[in-house]
Amino acid sequence: MKKISHILLIALFTIGATSCRKSFLDVNNNPNQTTSASYQLVLPAALNSTAYYVTTGNEFANYWMGTWAISNSYVPISTEITFTFSNAYHQDRWSGFYYSINNFNYIDQAATASSDYFYAGIAKAMKVYCYQNLVDIYGNIPYSQALQISSYPRPKYDADTAIYASLFKQLDSARTLINNWNADLTPAPTETSDIMFSGSNSLWLKFINTLELRMLLRFTNIAKPAYYDAELSIVNNDANGFLGVGESALSNPGYSSSADAKLNPFYAAYGYNAAGNVTDNYGYYRANAYAIDFYNSNNDPRIGFFYAANALGNFAGNDFGVQGTAANKDISGIGISSSTQIGIIDKPSQSSPILTSFESLFLQSEAVQRGLISGDLKELYKSALQESFAYCGLTKTDATTYYSQSSDLVNIDSTADPLKTILTQKWASINAINPLEVYADYRRTKIPADLPGSKAKSAGAIPLRLLYPQTEISTNPDNVKAQGGINIYSKIFWVK
Repeated sequence: MKKISHILLIALFTIGATSCRKSFLDVNNNPNQTTSASYQLVLPAALNSTAYYVTTGNEFANYWMGTWAISNSYVPISTEITFTFSNAYHQDRWSGFYYSINNFNYIDQAATASSDYFYAGIAKAMKVYCYQNLVDIYGNIPYSQALQISSYPRPKYDADTAIYASLFKQLDSARTLINNWNADLTPAPTETSDIMFSGSNSLWLKFINTLELRMLLRFTNIAKPAYYDAELSIVNNDANGFLGVGESALSNPGYSSSADAKLNPFYAAYGYNAAGNVTDNYGYYRANAYAIDFYNSNNDPRIGFFYAANALGNFAGNDFGVQGTAANKDISGIGISSSTQIGIIDKPSQSSPILTSFESLFLQSEAVQRGLISGDLKELYKSALQESFAYCGLTKTDATTYYSQSSDLVNIDSTADPLKTILTQKWASINAINPLEVYADYRRTKIPADLPGSKAKSAGAIPLRLLYPQTEISTNPDNVKAQGGINIYSKIFWVK
């Protein structure tokens, strides 16, 4: 992936590319020349690029959360497995989300100028989604000055607490805009523009509420800000509710196997190219022994969705951070599926998840347990597992059999610790689908408590954040320096 500095990213308004190869959603002929495009045309490109950065390039979170490891056919990068990585480590998380934010900001401004409240509301909601991911990974970031390159070529950093406060206001604004949308004045986005919800204002309002609930739960173990109760009341009183059964936020602009640039991004990054040949990553990433042990010990049939059986027909994993073939346990591949085996690398046309129904239902279940919203905790939990099993190609009966086991990590009816059960199963369900959310859950709750992190001898505890990217240090050094002595254990404000 080509590394792009934040400043250059904002200065060069290129729309729709989601990787270094040319995308079928590109709308500019010359990426170095500013051009104008209708906000209706920019929306699918912006949604697609967001899905790309949610589903790919987050290997660090899969490692740290105990789901991925490294093949014993490769020598691990020592700085990666010992947590001594530099500012150049995974810096495309920064440029990627800012890239999407810039596009959504363009949509917001253009749609607002045209009194097209539906598009403006979508854009505001998605800006919040991207900014939240950035804050959750980096803490203080450029925000109030970030998109004003002519006035602020080196934007200041805003406090993570202040950004979150603003993001709640932006969600309120997005909700109001969509509620006030008049179909007689401006048509709803079509399915070719809105590649996530096909112009359903009801689903977008549910998405906004679900995103807000996710953000409210970030305050689990810290003092609540003054605005917290008001925002919680808004969510509770909104009749639209949250994303439920069959209502996953999935992006699909028309993925197909006709060309590399049209493949589902996860499939292309970790599976196969359009010719059916494996990618470089195909053999590099492996199942983590921690996750394999969990699925095996709990008789979890989803193991065959998240991982491919090894040459012996078994599921087994490697330890992340252990070098040498003697310490690695097997040759089981992660997400490697043949044309006849369902898996997270399923087919080139599969949709890209942005916020799944089962994540939403787990959020709701946790919120009920904590007394934040009303509802049936157990039914929400069981619905979450049923949705996860359906996503894995399994049946409701399979899910019922699974959650009827006696294990406290599975059975919500008999567990002595419902929160541990809910969050453990959320971890097990979102394996590699949205590792950033699992990483956030771990940092705020320390569940699962026994995650191994890295087993390299000199490795410390699981990092609490990424470092500011080297590209930002090179282009905005004074403002980065003003953040003080940031290291991988510097806490985001909501971290436990």
